[in-house]
Amino acid sequence: MQRVFITGATGFLGTNLVRQLIAADVEVHALKRQTSDTRELDNLPVHWHIGDVTHHQSLLAACPENMDVFFHAAADTSMWKRKNTTQNRINLTGTDNAIAVAIERRAKRFVHTSSIAAYGVHDTLITEATEQLGEQSFCNYYRTKHLSEKAVKKAVAEQQLDAVILNPCHLVGAPDHHNWSQMIDMVDKDRLPGVPPGLGSFCDIKEVARAHLLAAEQGRTGENYILSGKDLSFVAFVSEIGQMLGKKTPKRATPAWVLKTFAQLSVLGANVTGREPELTPEKALIVCDQLQVSSAKAQQELGYRADTDVQSALRDCYDWMQSLS
Repeated sequence: MQRVFITGATGFLGTNLVRQLIAADVEVHALKRQTSDTRELDNLPVHWHIGDVTHHQSLLAACPENMDVFFHAAADTSMWKRKNTTQNRINLTGTDNAIAVAIERRAKRFVHTSSIAAYGVHDTLITEATEQLGEQSFCNYYRTKHLSEKAVKKAVAEQQLDAVILNPCHLVGAPDHHNWSQMIDMVDKDRLPGVPPGLGSFCDIKEVARAHLLAAEQGRTGENYILSGKDLSFVAFVSEIGQMLGKKTPKRATPAWVLKTFAQLSVLGANVTGREPELTPEKALIVCDQLQVSSAKAQQELGYRADTDVQSALRDCYDWMQSLS
């Protein structure tokens, strides 16, 4: 792997992926919009190309010919119904465009960043053989991640694309603008409305980025690889945050119905203020889910490391948050 093209390079995962690729002496070509914030990568030798995944022609013009790998990491992770139209455009149209451009520009391999959300909610252990139920979810993020995978798999089945799909779980680390940094902030400011009753699998973003490099080199065409991490209840996860911040946190979870009711009321309030609520029904779905996953396949075939040091990943996130203030 000598030359690669990346969408979503300025995002949470993309930033970590770019850093690791450059550390491995890979020539990185990356997509950005005119308004993209590239500060996290400004000191690195990235070859930037102006374009937009939602516009086929601009993406085609941005992508060089014959890349060894086309990493498609661009995604909208919004968890608020009001943002569904934009999310559809980025996650669905954007993936369709990325597939088409990778084929047109003759990329040798396509690595698609999906999510465990594509599998939807299950009450049993999720493996790569588990039926994907994301399309049936009321949460648009779950739906779009499942449908974007279907588009990739269709191109593979038609022998147009050599693609590998990665399904990370909860990502922890820096630079995190939208994910668990919000929970850290709420604990820090004593604004946590309650501790969710769910279970999660918490991954170090740096290890998930490394898995993308491994998948590019070793992943089997058309295969999914679930990337899990440290399995914790949200009570335990919030406790980890509290220990880091020197804050007391609840020892018991808030009942799911209470959080879901609070989320619905928050959305009603947002209809008046226009501001995105801290807890939406979509976010409540995630934090109330009893997520059970296995990354045995990724560990065996890619050499993925699932033994996340959650405290270290949280510290990375918090230190980055502090650097912004």
